[in-house]
Amino acid sequence: MAARERLPSEIVATANEKSRRLRELVLAPEILVMPGAWDALSAILFEHLGFQAVQGSSSAIAAAVGYPDGEVIDRERTVAITREMASAVSVPVNADGERGYGGPDEAGETVRSLVQAGAAGMNLEDSLPTANGRGLASIPDQLQKIAAVMETKRALGSEFFLNARVDALAVMADDPKAALAEAMKRGNAYAEAGADCIFYLGRADAGVIGALVKEVRAPVSIFAGPYTPPVSELKDLGVARVSYGSAFLRVALAAVKRFAEGIRGPSGHAPMSDAMTTRELQEMLRKRL
Repeated sequence: MAARERLPSEIVATANEKSRRLRELVLAPEILVMPGAWDALSAILFEHLGFQAVQGSSSAIAAAVGYPDGEVIDRERTVAITREMASAVSVPVNADGERGYGGPDEAGETVRSLVQAGAAGMNLEDSLPTANGRGLASIPDQLQKIAAVMETKRALGSEFFLNARVDALAVMADDPKAALAEAMKRGNAYAEAGADCIFYLGRADAGVIGALVKEVRAPVSIFAGPYTPPVSELKDLGVARVSYGSAFLRVALAAVKRFAEGIRGPSGHAPMSDAMTTRELQEMLRKRL
């Protein structure tokens, strides 16, 4: 990473408090459930509901501003939205750094920008777009990005949390045995390089999850889907953290779609009775004042 001016100490200190809290939550005996937020309002709602930390979802953030997933919106816009989320809540917000927005230098700059925005940490994924869909970055290339993250942290005096995402289970889904072996190898390599938590994307049953927890020398995070064991079972398997990507946005969007399609039908406006009241919404938001 090119030499850059240090951030103001008070900004780093505030971000470090959030980073330490996130690390404590991941290392605690209880599993950390992190819903995926896409703006300040969703982050406020999740804190209001008692969640102890919030995950920024790159897919949900992109969708909320009208774009598909995959670093389609630039780093500056993602950081700006993350700043709004982090400033809206008292709990740690873990950002989605996607692939780092480039090579090692860009990954380091992404960390710097997110620390300045008040984020506690970020995800860093190891898949790459290919002509046939999605492939995996080479382990040496990914380790260079992680090294840049660590170098940036040292330069800033930051305790930024790195949630290193491993996409082998998703990319290599046609060969589950090889995918699991690759997932373990990558997880241990990233942990040795300094990642705080290893985050697995892709379909995984209890057997696969248990094997990852046993073999990977770092806390394990699981991306939840309809196929994923319930949170109570994930906890029993030893999972440290579970997150949901854009699921909360998609569930909310489906409800909006049903309401919009139904208002001209027999039920008319009846579904409005299930909505959060204006008073509830305003009381939730007044807590920020």
